[in-house]
Amino acid sequence: MIDVPQMRLDEPKIHRPSYDERVCSKCMGHRALCGVRPCPLIMRAKALANIDSMVTGTSLEGSSPPAVFVGSYGYPKVLAGPLVPPIRGEETSVMERPDLWLDKTLDQILALRFSLVRTKRAFPVEAASEPPRILAETQTMVLSDVPTDSEATLLKRPQFTSVFSERTLPVGPSAPLQEFHLEDNPSVPRAVDKVTSDTDLKATEGIMSLFSEGVGQQHVTRLFSVGMLGQKRSRRLVPTEWSITAIDDIIGKRLHKQVLRFDWLSETTLFSDYAMGNTVAILFVPGAWQFEALECWLTGPNPAIASDYEWVKGRKDYAKAVEGAYYATRLPVLEHLADIRRQASVIVFMEVDPRQWVPLGVWRFRELARRALSGEGRRFSDPQEAVDALSSVLRNPIGRYLDASVTYGTFGSQTRLMDF
Repeated sequence: MIDVPQMRLDEPKIHRPSYDERVCSKCMGHRALCGVRPCPLIMRAKALANIDSMVTGTSLEGSSPPAVFVGSYGYPKVLAGPLVPPIRGEETSVMERPDLWLDKTLDQILALRFSLVRTKRAFPVEAASEPPRILAETQTMVLSDVPTDSEATLLKRPQFTSVFSERTLPVGPSAPLQEFHLEDNPSVPRAVDKVTSDTDLKATEGIMSLFSEGVGQQHVTRLFSVGMLGQKRSRRLVPTEWSITAIDDIIGKRLHKQVLRFDWLSETTLFSDYAMGNTVAILFVPGAWQFEALECWLTGPNPAIASDYEWVKGRKDYAKAVEGAYYATRLPVLEHLADIRRQASVIVFMEVDPRQWVPLGVWRFRELARRALSGEGRRFSDPQEAVDALSSVLRNPIGRYLDASVTYGTFGSQTRLMDF
């Protein structure tokens, strides 16, 4: 067991909000749970997107990134449709590339996403296997890896309602969809065409094939969400928020099996990064695979810390405390270990500063973890030194994190099979 350093006397004072700012993650801008009307987030969205002047009627022409949104309300009958900005050109491709956003400001990101009009039409989820024309056109668009010019006819002008979600990327105003068609042929990568055309291939195998071919994770998630993967009769529309975590988990589980075959890491290593009010620190300690995600919102002098974890055999049930961020950070960790062909015990520390927070989705933690792990990291011969180093990275005292941790107490106590 590693000693826990004492609380630092010079800890910075943490902002105490006048109300629980995490309420935004439950309200998403349409239930007025904070009591402020009109909603500041919705007003900010309108100002950034300037949709009223760009979409003056019910005809919408633009280059979809490509992007699509499948809702979860009413499942198994859902609202689905393409996301179309009222502009054309290759520059719209960045609207669906969160891996390129870490160095952008919040307003830059929101301006990109709020410019996407969410078109929607009701479909039963099983329609993905035998799609009607509008859904088939949407599925064809999603095959592309570059923006595709399209035209949509709406039943009414787009309006801002709920623009945020806890897991998904923000979207702009929405409107019911009457007609949709592509104006040019999509650019389809060979690997995508091969996998989506194989109606005998199971979805998990198709996802792993696309992953191994280097197809971007956002692209794989879209294909899964619009029911383009899996055996023909099993293909279904999957709500976007479910698809994001599903892809993180499916790829993570396959990599987990690989990692279990590798030797232990030889030294303790610490990686960290920061962007947009979020800090991610990743501690690797020599040992058998185990993983824990600790998440803390800096909402007061003694903020609560959420924890979810798994032991060597992995996790069977859903991570209810940390939720999507658990799977979003576990995947980069497993990617890193698979790349270096090592096994380790890992704790991911996530801090959120609510003063700089708006709901952007779990991509922040995934991309922050990936960027952190792309660096050299800091190596330590003594795990205690790594714990001391964490104290300079995290604002909440490290002792509180370690008290909340379930797996930390087992570090250093594991025995290799060869020791018997």
